[in-house]
Amino acid sequence: MAGQFFFNELQARFNLREPKANKPTNIYLVCRISGKQVKLATGVKIYPDHWNEKKQEAYISCRISELDNLNNTIVNQKIIEIKNRFLQYKHYLCDNPSEIEDSIEILKRFIYKDTIMEKKKQAVNAIHWLRNTLALDKTIKDSTRSDYVKQIKSFEEFINDTGKSPISFIDINLPLIKDYEQYLFNKKVGKGKTTKTTTVGNKVEKIICILGRAEQQGMIDIHEAKLDKYKKPQSRQGNDNEIYLSEDEIDKIYALQLTGVEEKVRDLFVLQCWIGQRFADTQSINDGIIKDAPNGTGKVIEIVQEKKTHRVSIPLLPVAIEILDKYETGFPLYSNQTALNYLKKIGEKAGITRLHNVTEDRGGEVTTKQVPAYELIGTHTARRSFVSNMLQRGYDASIIMRITGHNDIESFQKYVKITSDDAANVILKKESGKVLSETKKESTEQKVTAQDVNNFVAIIDTVKQTYNEDIKKQKAEQKMEDASSILISLAEDDIDAHSIAKAIERTGLEVSLSDSATSRNFILRKDTKKKKIKFEEIDESE
Repeated sequence: MAGQFFFNELQARFNLREPKANKPTNIYLVCRISGKQVKLATGVKIYPDHWNEKKQEAYISCRISELDNLNNTIVNQKIIEIKNRFLQYKHYLCDNPSEIEDSIEILKRFIYKDTIMEKKKQAVNAIHWLRNTLALDKTIKDSTRSDYVKQIKSFEEFINDTGKSPISFIDINLPLIKDYEQYLFNKKVGKGKTTKTTTVGNKVEKIICILGRAEQQGMIDIHEAKLDKYKKPQSRQGNDNEIYLSEDEIDKIYALQLTGVEEKVRDLFVLQCWIGQRFADTQSINDGIIKDAPNGTGKVIEIVQEKKTHRVSIPLLPVAIEILDKYETGFPLYSNQTALNYLKKIGEKAGITRLHNVTEDRGGEVTTKQVPAYELIGTHTARRSFVSNMLQRGYDASIIMRITGHNDIESFQKYVKITSDDAANVILKKESGKVLSETKKESTEQKVTAQDVNNFVAIIDTVKQTYNEDIKKQKAEQKMEDASSILISLAEDDIDAHSIAKAIERTGLEVSLSDSATSRNFILRKDTKKKKIKFEEIDESE
């Protein structure tokens, strides 16, 4: 059964090994654990007469030399550090009482953890440690892990070729990294060529990035090793070597009659040209959700990008829909290298042979040559083509970035490969569109005016017809009134009825001299059937 343990009773003091010596002596941490005295070296020394036994610290005074003050400052810093570690040790035992029996070994682990870690760093093969750690790290994506393994292999080749193997983390520092950089500059990579300057810088930066994972576990201090001081060599070849394919060139590739793997690689490439996603997002495309756009104008595919786990909605143009329908069960997954090998051949078959100037910076030497465009086609060409073609269609960069998943304009600009001529054509096309729009607008305005005139003329004709009818009516009424006046005048003059009828007949009116029902006389209009117009009652008795 373990003995009792009281937190506050566990105390430590610092004692001098030779308190009466005339030369610097070692300082020890002394404590009693489970009835046993434990004495641990602190790793620092002090002149006995510079030690304040009561305060348990070294004197800092103007009465001693600057050098002694400096040495004593180092002592005090170490004392404070060990006190903190001793306190951490006590808290650890409180939280883990089951380990109290091993408390002495645990104390050594806390006090000497730097020394233990240093010995561990020296004993561990850095290459093996990095490779094993990456294999076990579940937080790394498969594509990233594959790239890291390649970088470690390249670094290991450098260590072996330069006779530095085996190498520990203690050996890794800025001078070693600069040696690796020079090694890459001089290394032949095919056809007698040396490594490109951009490739050299990228490979070195990736190794430092991988070492950052070792720092998280205390195996290396990036700052202490001065790896954070490394500066990537500047390449003089610029960013104009990469190409994009025009919409016509993409159509030529899509029109090829291909079969097997070549056809599948082509189809995936063309799809990426129209949706702007990375080759690494093939599985994301397979897992994507196709749905109708909110405004009902078409379809979109929603995917989660692998690199940054962004959720993006991508508009599907007709060619993209056609290809996705063709691969309802999903695209087969190929390695990037397999796709590269096929794409260059496909580009050549499609006649993408226009020449492109390529500038290379290798081993400090800059050269420029012309190569057919198909030799420059890669999996990333599709993404550049989407960005460049959409810009030429007049879409704003901020809209395109929402689809490609870029967060900052600087990263996005790397995919913009339109030339000065392309940019000029975009502006001219846009301005031409404005002129055409204005012309159509004017034409529309003229048509509307003409239509309005026609309508107005029709209205005038209607009004005119109505007016003429009114005039006729007024004339008829006037004629009736005149006839009535004549009839009255004749009747008053005692003219016989027959003569009156003859006179009225000349006016175009019919006259009825009597009505059997009322025994009254009337005159009727010639065109009137039933309506009778009362004229004048005639008293025949007179």
